[in-house]
Amino acid sequence: MDESGRLYRVPIHSLPFRVGREPGLEMTLPLQVISFRHAELFEHQGRLMARDLGSTNGTYLNQESLIGDVPLDEGDILHFATLEFRLGVMEAERSESLVGSTAIISSKLPQLIVERAEKLRALLERGCVRHVYQPIVGLRKRDLLGYEVLGRGNLEGLPTAPSELFDLASVLGVEVELSELLRQKSFAECASFTGVPRFFFNTHPRELREGRLLESLERAKSEFPQVRMAIEIHEAAVTDSATIQRLMGDLQRLDVLLVYDDFGAGQARLLELADVPPDFLKFDRSLIQDIDGAPPARRRLLASLAELALDLGIDLVAEGIETEAEAEVCRRMGFAYGQGYLFSRPRSSSQLIRGGGAEQQDRAPD
Repeated sequence: MDESGRLYRVPIHSLPFRVGREPGLEMTLPLQVISFRHAELFEHQGRLMARDLGSTNGTYLNQESLIGDVPLDEGDILHFATLEFRLGVMEAERSESLVGSTAIISSKLPQLIVERAEKLRALLERGCVRHVYQPIVGLRKRDLLGYEVLGRGNLEGLPTAPSELFDLASVLGVEVELSELLRQKSFAECASFTGVPRFFFNTHPRELREGRLLESLERAKSEFPQVRMAIEIHEAAVTDSATIQRLMGDLQRLDVLLVYDDFGAGQARLLELADVPPDFLKFDRSLIQDIDGAPPARRRLLASLAELALDLGIDLVAEGIETEAEAEVCRRMGFAYGQGYLFSRPRSSSQLIRGGGAEQQDRAPD
């Protein structure tokens, strides 16, 4: 449908049916948002299929990013970048007649994805990120173990939350680049602090799968040897004990501690936990929240997991502590450290300095 509201039909007479900006294709769309060769439709085992051809701004099927070879059905909505098409079935004798509905669904989602994708590339190129810091403290004396470094987006038109940025990065396949940027841009700032025992940095699972994490850390330690580091790996990425064992040896060589993060958020990796015990195990906030008033079965589960980890010589961190009652239950179960709003909300480096230095604790208001 064009701007005047007229509906256009493009017949598919032969396969493969290629779409792009290149002249001579089965459907040429001479717009800059369309790649030279953008996507194609083809036949496989009697089914009409679609695949993206590595386009810059993406192909979407029913508002979901098209990944791999995907079968199509009558009524499906295809977007090539921002251009929307609906797939219909032509009657055998009448090329101008379509079987079924020809309604056009109006959606701003692909346009928004394209615009944000361009902005994300700008964020990566210009390094438009900032950082806040949340303390990890001892549950007995409230002494400072270190700070978790939390990256945020810092470019107008993009979300600041890392989860939303990584959702967008997954569409472009640049999760590793974003994760590395969020760490690298924080090192100089971390180096300016004095008296901080250790900084805890996040990772993305693809960094492990692609083997780029160690190289990134070696560069950081070479440039900022004074920054004492701990690397947090999500429990979902801890699937190969041999790989984690090799990583542990390399981290020890660099004086970088290993942390399993969000333990218990999904499938608790008990076998890998026993094979390669980390230096710290951070229990997900879903296990900690309201633990003081939780049913006995849930409290026994947490206590059992904590006891198992303690038997392996692992130091435990309870995430998401918001009340003194939660902190006390965790302390009794053997958690040495806690993190959460009870102790401090994440703060910028300037707020930490104004608050009296990196060593001072800032408890969240009741």
